[in-house]
Formats: sequence, structure tokens, C-alpha cells
Amino acid sequence: MKAFVFPGQGSQYVGMTQKIPDSSLKKELFDKASSIVQVDLLDICEKGPQEKLTSTDIAQPALFVVSAIYFQFLKSKNVIPEVVAGHSLGEYSALFSASVFSFEDGVRLTHKRGSLMKNVSQKSPGKMLAVVGLESEKVNTLICEAQKVGDIVCANFNSFDQIVLSGEAKAIEVAIPIAKSLGARLVKLLDVSAAFHSPLMKPVVQEMSSFIDNMDFKDPSVPIIQNISAHVVENAYEIKQNLKQQLTGPVKWVDTVLMMEQMGVDYFIEVGPKNVLKALVEKILKNAKVDPVEALVNA
Repeated sequence: MKAFVFPGQGSQYVGMTQKIPDSSLKKELFDKASSIVQVDLLDICEKGPQEKLTSTDIAQPALFVVSAIYFQFLKSKNVIPEVVAGHSLGEYSALFSASVFSFEDGVRLTHKRGSLMKNVSQKSPGKMLAVVGLESEKVNTLICEAQKVGDIVCANFNSFDQIVLSGEAKAIEVAIPIAKSLGARLVKLLDVSAAFHSPLMKPVVQEMSSFIDNMDFKDPSVPIIQNISAHVVENAYEIKQNLKQQLTGPVKWVDTVLMMEQMGVDYFIEVGPKNVLKALVEKILKNAKVDPVEALVNA
């Protein structure tokens, strides 16, 4: 059984479009997206600068477009998923692949989401921190200690030994030496400009929820597993509610991958730039076969 998994913010890099085969599809979708976002997304993806591409309001629609193009290439080769999931922002790409909304609405949703998050992060700066190698009890100790100076939560459960913390900058800074003292093998600040999946995103919820409610969603054409529940979702209403909760709630990636395994998935394709999800899936499922889309579309 085949699954498509779609990466989230942090997978962007200058030049990420160069591995996409030149075609009318690539130009058409970037032209459509650029007219909606009102910037030349393809030019930023190809030439940068990195600071502009990393900006949340640009990174989110840019990643959505790249993943959407790769999905369409796979579809043209008759490579079709039997279940889909996305990591954080990647959930929007997964929903597009499941025909929940149109490409244009996907661009509008990710641009709105990114713009709101950027505005909030400028008013209440936050950071995200990857921590590898701590048992759950030590993670709880870490969060309890860091919460003494500010809001901090576990935002991503990426693999059995990798989590991502998200919160106020001062709390994240305090968490770094604590994590090291507790024996973490790796402690790394992420290249993102906001504290995603944390209480700092609460100011985004009302406006983004209204924006989601006004969009035309259809029931998914293939099963989709959403971050907030790690369960298969089958109707448009529930999908919308989960997207709203995802703004401040955690990404349950371990549970998502285990659910796919339970459904019979034994082959994964990461549909987007880099190989972030490939590495995570292989950590969760030791015998999983995971292919990066870049290799498949250029074969």
C-alpha cells in the first residue's frame, strides 16, 4: 500500500525548484500562485535571498506550490496514493492531493496562514527547538523548568527520540542548556520565524478559522490522516475543524506514521523538497521503503 507524505516549513531552500522538470505545468502553477500572492514566487525559489524565502508568508505558499507540482507529475505517471498525510504546513498539500480544495484555494490558504503567523511572530517573537535523545520523563522535566520563564510546549512528535519544542524566545533559550544537561544528543534551533503549534499562535486562530470556513472543502478522494488526531478523516467539516486546532496543537507525526502502517502502508513517497520526512519515517518504521519524489520524477 502506497502513501504520499508532504513536508512542512523548514524544507524550503533556495534552488528547490531546479530539480522540478521544466514543463508547462511548472510555469502554469507558479504563474497562478504568483498572481494570488502578488510576488514572483518562482524567482524567489530560484534566486532567493534565503531570508525572503524563509519568511513565513512566502515559505508556506512556495512549499505548497512545489509539492503540488511534484504531485501532478506523479499523477501524470499514474503514481497514485492510497493514503496521504502532511507534516504541519504539509497537511495543506496533502489535502490538495486528496481533492479537498483547488490549487488556487490551497495557495490562498497557505498564504493567509503564513501572513497571519508572520504578523503574530513580529509582535510576539518565538522560536522552535529540536531535541533528540531524551526520554519522555526528561522531556517533561525540561518543559516544566523552561515554563518558569515563558510559554513553551511540545509542538512536534517527530520520531520516538525526536521532539520539537515551541514557545517564547526566552523560554526556548533557557531550554537549550537544560536539554543538554539532561543528556540530549542533539539540541538545535530550527530555521523558522515563528513559534508554530504553540499558544503564541492563538491570535491567528479566529481570523484563520473564518478564512477556512469561507473556503469550499470537499470530502477527500483518498484517506487522509491529520496531524492533530493521527486518525483517518473522511469528511470536509472535520477536516476544517482539525486545521483550526492544528494552529496551536501538536503534530503527532509518530502516531500518524504508525496509523499508516496499521492500515497496511509499506511504501512512502515524500512529495516535496529535501528528505526530512524520509529520515523520520525510516526512524519510526525500520523496514519502511521511502522514496524522495525528486528521484522519481527525474527517472
